Amino acid sequence: MMVKLSRFFLLLIVIFVAAIYIPEYYWLGFAERNQYPMAFYSPVLHDFLIGRYQDSRYYYKDSSGNKYSRKQVDTMLPFNNYRLLAAKGQMPDSVNGVKIELDEVRRNNGTIRVRAKDLDMPAIPLYPLFESKPPRLKLEMPKEFFRINQRFEFITAETNTIDEALSNRFTAALQQKNFTFPAKGIYGNPTTRKAFDEGYFIVDAEHKLYHVKKVHGKPYCAPIPVPAHLRIKNIIVKENELREQYGLLITEKSAVYYIMYDRYRLQKLPLKQYDSSKDQLIILSDLFYRVCNVVSDTTLNSVVTDRKYQPIGYYKESWPGPEKSLAGIASRYLFPFRLELTKSISRYVDFYFEGYHTQALFANILFVLLTLGLMKKRNVLIPRKWYDLALVLITGVYGFLAVLIFENTDN
Repeated sequence: MMVKLSRFFLLLIVIFVAAIYIPEYYWLGFAERNQYPMAFYSPVLHDFLIGRYQDSRYYYKDSSGNKYSRKQVDTMLPFNNYRLLAAKGQMPDSVNGVKIELDEVRRNNGTIRVRAKDLDMPAIPLYPLFESKPPRLKLEMPKEFFRINQRFEFITAETNTIDEALSNRFTAALQQKNFTFPAKGIYGNPTTRKAFDEGYFIVDAEHKLYHVKKVHGKPYCAPIPVPAHLRIKNIIVKENELREQYGLLITEKSAVYYIMYDRYRLQKLPLKQYDSSKDQLIILSDLFYRVCNVVSDTTLNSVVTDRKYQPIGYYKESWPGPEKSLAGIASRYLFPFRLELTKSISRYVDFYFEGYHTQALFANILFVLLTLGLMKKRNVLIPRKWYDLALVLITGVYGFLAVLIFENTDN
């Protein structure tokens, strides 16, 4: 009995391992390496320009299908290519009647990229709180890290001890603003590779939002009015020299807002068909426009707005995904299901089950027949090995390999 049970578990192990790695190597060999297109907006053409790769070359098309080379587009997207144009002496003095100054172009240019896996990732609940007004104007990594459980608590990294004075000071500051402990979410940009620091945006236990930072060693704490129906999923903080917005606020229903410097006003972005659990959001900002690209595996949805965030135009494009390719269709007949340890939409390592494909039953039956043939060749009593055949019928090529590796010699 123990031998049969041990063999059964060995069969399951082989099936699990095969379900992970056989489809993975299959797609490594047959998947097409296509890069998704990206939409820009030309202040010269007053039209979208869609950049993409084809035959190892990058080119652009406008919304009417006219094709342009990368060199032709340099002057059509002067804000995106201002460094190149300025170096060549080709930067225009004005665009649409607006005088162009390179410093202003640089200050207004910006990119925010939000991938689904950036919103679903493990985090160590210890955060550095920078001095936002450093005496020598340079951000430095602090000696202590904070956490927020039943109070705001600072831990000195070198000694692993709690700084009670600093902890009490920040705890009292939050309590004065009616903060409810513990924190549900802590969002910031914990790097010294930025011009200045805006601290953290913190969601308390009652879903209220606060802005917290350290100014001259003292706590700055400001409550932010957020409508009660909004539930915050994540906040992307990105300090920008323009100081127009602190960053992006993404709700659990995938609505996206800028948190503006103007009294923490929430400015909603007019996105279409954005699902933060699986799509990528890329926002391109310049002196005139905000171009928001929502990219999925099969679609590009873009909207361009003016500086007041009023929509000017929309662009949509779709293409067949890998599942509709010849390799994708064949995979549904070859593999009844698939296991993955990682997904492109998450940074967690786990077992991700994909399937079950009923089309694979045709291949499964073929593997059952092959198993029967091997049993006859080895003079195995087939009626006593029905469970091997059932396993192959359900799991297809995975079960066939398992039975092939661990031959049942019990007749």
